Amino acid sequence: MKQNMKNIFLPDPDILQMIGQNNEEAFKILYKKYWRLLVKYAATYINDDYICKEIVQELFVHLHSSSSRLKIYSSFSSYLFVSLRNKIFNYLRNQSVYKRHVKNAGHYGVQACNDVEQSMDFTELQKGIRFSLKRMPAKYSEVYILHDENSYTLKRISEILDRPIDTIEKQLRKARCLLRSDLRENRLN
Repeated sequence: MKQNMKNIFLPDPDILQMIGQNNEEAFKILYKKYWRLLVKYAATYINDDYICKEIVQELFVHLHSSSSRLKIYSSFSSYLFVSLRNKIFNYLRNQSVYKRHVKNAGHYGVQACNDVEQSMDFTELQKGIRFSLKRMPAKYSEVYILHDENSYTLKRISEILDRPIDTIEKQLRKARCLLRSDLRENRLN
């Protein structure tokens, strides 16, 4: 046990060297040293603990599978956090594409669907979204509408509204958070 605790405090360059040698103990040390920090970091972008853990696990698997080719020119912790952020952005982008496909399928599917209940649920959801968008501050709803309903890129929205891209990203995250909260609240009532 003492040896394990001692190994957790190994400097990153030593861990990196051990990883380059395909040392399994190095991966265990890396996992113990960074797991919680990386999951917390992922949670700043994604509100689903399970998804956060899955993405961090995917990062560790990637590190393990590419350990012999690993070339890190900055600090190891920076590398981990930037890699994780990129995996998160990929996940969010894929989710956005998936939602767009579902939305498009919904537009065509509801017209062809004979299931009255499903059609009513979809209509209720649309009403709930519209209601929630009217209740939230205009700066959030306009960003949401431009991005999710009109399929504009964040860069294009930034140009249209003359706001920095990072502000647009924050407003879109906040709009989605408010929308989820409203829809959950309305579903419970």
